[in-house]
Amino acid sequence: MGAWGTAIFSDDTALDVRDEWREAILGGLSVEDATARLLESFDDHFGEDENTEKVFWIALAAAQFETGRLLAEVRDRALAIIDGGGDVARWREDGDDVAARQRERVLERLAAKLRGPQPKAKRLRRTPSLSVAFEVGDVVRVYDDDGESEALVLVVGQTGSESNPVVAALDWEGGAIPDRGALARLPILPDPYAPRRRLLIDVFTVSKKQAFGPHVGEVVAKRVTPSERVDPRYFAHSMSWGLVASSVREAQEHARERARR
Repeated sequence: MGAWGTAIFSDDTALDVRDEWREAILGGLSVEDATARLLESFDDHFGEDENTEKVFWIALAAAQFETGRLLAEVRDRALAIIDGGGDVARWREDGDDVAARQRERVLERLAAKLRGPQPKAKRLRRTPSLSVAFEVGDVVRVYDDDGESEALVLVVGQTGSESNPVVAALDWEGGAIPDRGALARLPILPDPYAPRRRLLIDVFTVSKKQAFGPHVGEVVAKRVTPSERVDPRYFAHSMSWGLVASSVREAQEHARERARR
């Protein structure tokens, strides 16, 4: 788990908290029961990293606030953490003072919201999915909107409440499609914005025109095992199919540039 930005939900743990919170409310749980479920779900992770518990309470307060369901005890716990410096130290420990100052401002703005009037409870709805179902292990050749770039991605999972595929970007140079064994050996590209992470993308579809089809790409292999273990819950980017190919190519260029240094 880790952060790739200073925003409240630019963090694996924070994203999981928000997703599980919304799922619990959509599932009909009361605010109190949903909060208890999340505490039980994340309790085992609190001892892994001193920042995990801080991020949990900050993200839960933000998620409850934005849905109009902020519990007083969650608010007070998050404010106490923010008043104590929050998790800013993790950026300073990495020597990134600019990001540390940005995180401080983010937390200050959140604290102001939490101390202010709470919005009315919002009715949450699931957005009907227009995604095509894929199987984990499918290798998909995708094209960008202008047809100038193509890439291979491997389906490694899907988002919990929808059928959006989560894909890993494969380091493929183009040309003939390798056989299944060779596909399994292709490295997964690093995220150009967080090189210690693998590039995992949640691919969404918001209109019928964006739905997967021959104009977007094709499944070229099935039952392929990735060259390294990845967790599809910890994707860092969400985009439509039309942007995937160019994003993978950008990641390749960044990887080549880092290798030349």
